[in-house]
Amino acid sequence: MKINNSYIIPFVSFLLVSCGRKESKKPDQDATNTVKLVRTAKDVQENQSSLANETPLTKEEFESWLPGTLLGMPLTSSTINMLPEIGSCSATYSVKNRRIRVMVIDGAGEKGNNAVSSYRMSSIMEYDEKGTWGSTKTTTISGIKVKESSLKNGKFNLSMFYNNRFAVDVETNEVGHEELEQLVKELNLEQIK
Repeated sequence: MKINNSYIIPFVSFLLVSCGRKESKKPDQDATNTVKLVRTAKDVQENQSSLANETPLTKEEFESWLPGTLLGMPLTSSTINMLPEIGSCSATYSVKNRRIRVMVIDGAGEKGNNAVSSYRMSSIMEYDEKGTWGSTKTTTISGIKVKESSLKNGKFNLSMFYNNRFAVDVETNEVGHEELEQLVKELNLEQIK
């Protein structure tokens, strides 16, 4: 089985350039950064290899995980495994304009492995950006590393690569920041198997 390295080479190049911009406080810092970079690239490639040989979750497995409610809102619609050879699930929870949309892609199998590659890379990076649109930062919610975007319109987007296998996106409307931790807890991601 052939691993798609088209994501590894640009990623390693980006990290090498990024590391080169920082001033070293110690002579060994550059060597340490290079070792970390090589380890990261190796870990990514090992993750790709192991996932390519896994079997994507079935419709029944996604259904057994899918929460019936989130933050007191009922499940109003869901779609499971709509893409051929890719395990996936999307669900919407809503009451009037208050809404949560959840999307999960299983990285198992060759196609699933490619589908989660941007989440895999994003999970390695650290974010701290602000703009007229809002802000994005790397944070930890309920013990899970999350790329959290706070948009000017009051919406939140959470993106994570859970358990080195599942790409998880959460989009909210009329949900407060103080509710995000409870939301992630109620997703029960540890039960996706």
